[in-house]
Amino acid sequence: MKDENLQFIYKLKREGIKYDLSVMKELDLKFGTPHTGYKSVHITGSNGKGSVSNMIFNVLRLKGKTGLYTSPHLIDFNERIFFQDRTISDSEIEHYIDVYRSYIKERQKSGRIPTFFELTTEMAFQFFNDEKADYASMEVGLGGRLDATNVITPIASVITRISYEHTDRLGTTLQEIAREKGGIIKQGIPIITGEDKPEPVKELKRIAELRNSKYFSSSEYTKISGVKVKDNGSKIWITTPTEEYKIDLKLIGNFQVENARTSITALENIDENISRKDVEKGLSSARWPGRMDVVKTNPIVMLDSSHNPSAAQTLSRSIRDIYHKKPLLVVGMLSEKDHFSYLHNISECADSIILTTPEEPDRKIDPELLRSMAEKTFKNVRVIHDPIEAYKEAINTSDFVVVTGSMYLVGAISRFLGEEMTPYRK
Repeated sequence: MKDENLQFIYKLKREGIKYDLSVMKELDLKFGTPHTGYKSVHITGSNGKGSVSNMIFNVLRLKGKTGLYTSPHLIDFNERIFFQDRTISDSEIEHYIDVYRSYIKERQKSGRIPTFFELTTEMAFQFFNDEKADYASMEVGLGGRLDATNVITPIASVITRISYEHTDRLGTTLQEIAREKGGIIKQGIPIITGEDKPEPVKELKRIAELRNSKYFSSSEYTKISGVKVKDNGSKIWITTPTEEYKIDLKLIGNFQVENARTSITALENIDENISRKDVEKGLSSARWPGRMDVVKTNPIVMLDSSHNPSAAQTLSRSIRDIYHKKPLLVVGMLSEKDHFSYLHNISECADSIILTTPEEPDRKIDPELLRSMAEKTFKNVRVIHDPIEAYKEAINTSDFVVVTGSMYLVGAISRFLGEEMTPYRK
């Protein structure tokens, strides 16, 4: 991609995150609401939304031409917009930027211009429509109610687990956060959730009732009749009111069993006549780069983009249950995160940590500022500012390394290792 075009996109990050839909609606209308040309499944949540988006994509792509929209990217911008078996190309991105450039210049004269995420979202809408998509799996960026993706009317709204995150924008209670997530529930469109905590469930059910949306709880709709969790994935037997599935899931972690249940509940209730065979094949082929992603086996190197306390707790539990050994952690975090709670939770699986710097110049936190917090919960704490040097030191001193704390850190190590970002196993 031409550097000037890449810079054009990234300069829009200066607009920050605008938590309102007015400009997005105008942008979308200007370019013909392209998302109405195909059927979408809309996915939000605090944890698991990326994995569920990926699972649903991998099943729908067996049924018809399907797009996948996720964020952020790990290595290249193109990863955010995936269609059937490829990412959007540099030349296609440049085409859309040329289309948007004059519109943005005109907007500069009269008010706020679209943000980076708003423009990227509209690009995904247009690209999928231009490629004559049948379906799209659309992951929310932040929250739900006022997220740029929330101009669509999907065939199903999916809400994964809800936990405390972005409390400055989404609210300080689980009820308030659920209200923001529940903003993607549309009139008469089914809502599927993997959440089962009473406080957020009560709020989601209230919104569903207001909007006459049928409510499905994956923990009630599906039953686990058998599960074997191993270090290379899980074998799961899942029963629903209409089917029995045997899934050889390659995604690692106990929590992926719950994500599979949520995905199956959604897929069975979108009225697209999806077969048992397609569900089993699609979920079995799913790969989610940077999420308990084992990229080397000697030594074991796992990349995981967990970045909030709840995800850290889930990761710790999965590592303890599956590996029965303690890794050396390489952790880099962003400045706005709950650092102490994250480090406390991730220390449940490890004694040793190397603190480093994620590749995000505006939001990174100096690892030295994390040292005193880490020393309260870890026996061995080191600081190596350069993330590649931190990784090299880790693999030279441990036979089990987990890189985590930020998608930007995971992205830097993925780039260094030359990892492919394909969302399915070939």
